[in-house]
Amino acid sequence: MANDRLSGLIPSLSYSFLAGSIGGMLAGLIEVLLIARFGAAPAHFSGLLFAVVAYGILGGGLGKLAYLALWPLPFHREKRESRSQLAGFMVSLTFAALLFLIFVFRAFRDFHAEKVKPAQPLGLLTIAILALAAVAMFFLLQFLIRRTVLSRGLAKLVDFKIYTVALALLLMVGVILRLSLGRETEEVRSPFSGEARAGLESKPCVILIMVDTLRPDHLACYGSHKFATPNIDALAADGILFRECYSASNNTKPSTASLLTSRYLSEHRAIHKTDILPPGAATLAEAFSQAGYYCGGIVTNVNLAPIYNFQQGFHEYTYLPPKFLFGADEASSRQVIYGVMRLIRMRLIKKIYPDQFYRPGEIVTGYFEDFIKRQGDGKFFLFLHYMDPHDPYFEHPYNGRGYARAALPDPDPNFVGPFERNYAQEIQYLDNWIGRVVADLKKANLYDSSVIIFTSDHGEEFYEHGGWWHGTTLHEEQMRVPLIMKQPRQVGANQISETPASIVDVGLTALRAAGLDAVPDMRGRNLLESTSPDSLVEIYAEADFEGNVGQMVRIGPWKYIQMDPANRRGRPAQQLFYLPDDPQEQNNLVSSQPDKVLELAAILKVRYNELQAARISGGQMQMDRATQERLKALGYTQ
Repeated sequence: MANDRLSGLIPSLSYSFLAGSIGGMLAGLIEVLLIARFGAAPAHFSGLLFAVVAYGILGGGLGKLAYLALWPLPFHREKRESRSQLAGFMVSLTFAALLFLIFVFRAFRDFHAEKVKPAQPLGLLTIAILALAAVAMFFLLQFLIRRTVLSRGLAKLVDFKIYTVALALLLMVGVILRLSLGRETEEVRSPFSGEARAGLESKPCVILIMVDTLRPDHLACYGSHKFATPNIDALAADGILFRECYSASNNTKPSTASLLTSRYLSEHRAIHKTDILPPGAATLAEAFSQAGYYCGGIVTNVNLAPIYNFQQGFHEYTYLPPKFLFGADEASSRQVIYGVMRLIRMRLIKKIYPDQFYRPGEIVTGYFEDFIKRQGDGKFFLFLHYMDPHDPYFEHPYNGRGYARAALPDPDPNFVGPFERNYAQEIQYLDNWIGRVVADLKKANLYDSSVIIFTSDHGEEFYEHGGWWHGTTLHEEQMRVPLIMKQPRQVGANQISETPASIVDVGLTALRAAGLDAVPDMRGRNLLESTSPDSLVEIYAEADFEGNVGQMVRIGPWKYIQMDPANRRGRPAQQLFYLPDDPQEQNNLVSSQPDKVLELAAILKVRYNELQAARISGGQMQMDRATQERLKALGYTQ
């Protein structure tokens, strides 16, 4: 009897693999449908090929493992002896198990907004509910298979010949969809009439360059003696350098939304990973477009991809995603299985290169060159985004070595030196491409007549307050950004402004520099207008990132910060600093300056309530796995 049972093991394992792969492919098909929004985004059906292969293999492996685990149990004997029962059981099991994993991921990312951990009571409850749902789904599918002709159909399908034919047909459909719908970049274009440019002959072109994660104190023109940045320094010499400029937030999505809308985080609400830039928030591109400018955007951070509506107002908007492993394309990389495979590959193969995370400066500049060649003599507004020197901090020239937040979320303090060394190399690499941009503009006879604004979305922490990276505090190292503005014919060249500024001011200033009117409800001030020496400029900023929620206000020499007492960084709920004596913010004066705390807390409350009252109706998108993995690779999620 034992020999009879063993003799049936090998063919049963084959049936289990084929049936498990069918369950895996069905789960993959469901995810493809979700990503493609059941036909609303047809380009994402190009991921079918990857889903069929990857989920099919995974499901087949799970089917084999499940059969081996359940084979000795008496209640499993009926299924061992019936091919139809075995097929139905394995299809149901693998389908329910894989969908359970997919929905657990989405529950913690989307429903809980990553503010709940699996080990917490609410996290455990979530897992328990989804586990019960998976069990119910398993028994429901089992019931449907047993009571319908599906049972006989599955029994035939696990026959190797029929399975091979069916799989070949499915792969053929996948190949056709991949060839017809696959794409290397995400481009959004809207109609533009060249006649709209009439009357703009005397207006300047406007180029807004935003460098991700660039600290001003690491630029020579801002006083650094450690780093050589000759091309950025030369741009600063041709324009106005704003010594103290603050971001509106401490991570990319909300700060860039503030840069492009001149609205604060509480207003535009493009905050969390699934939030979109609300259509009701008028963008700088829309303002220039209405004036007749041709508007282009080139970005390579997933936070700024068209899925988040950052293309609003642009006539052409190009998102340059990273290159994909395993032959995946943009759509297939959005699947859960791709993220798992990518993570395993990164754990096994330690070498990393920029294309795995974002497109480096050389590629971005190539798209810039193509853009200006196509403009001729027409006036344009261009938003040009570079990811260098965002982590991973790579060694240059590229050799596969670098430091990534995703791999080192909480590094040892001894990493300060190596991190800053590679960070400096990234800045120097970037500086070369800024020089190339300037050279291209000069070659096209555009440099002298153009407005060029150079800034960043936020800074970066190198353990100044016991932490790393960005998105977690409102201290200077994360909030201070460079701001350089070159006007046409280099008006105001080689000037330094000591008046504090905000990137919320950039939109109005850019429009005024081009001789255009501001957009209604646009906040900020025109930085080209002189400020009375006696006036105290108020700088306001906010943060809401992975449990680190806070606001800050700076007026004159004083800076006041409020943080949620439960913030994950463990920063004090109230912090007060006198920056002239304490530029590194190491001496919290809350206890010794109670009157100043009350004064600034009242100002902060008024501003916060005002912005909350002016909030724009926002929205969210269903973020796919690839987007999540890109955010994770870039350190925006753990």
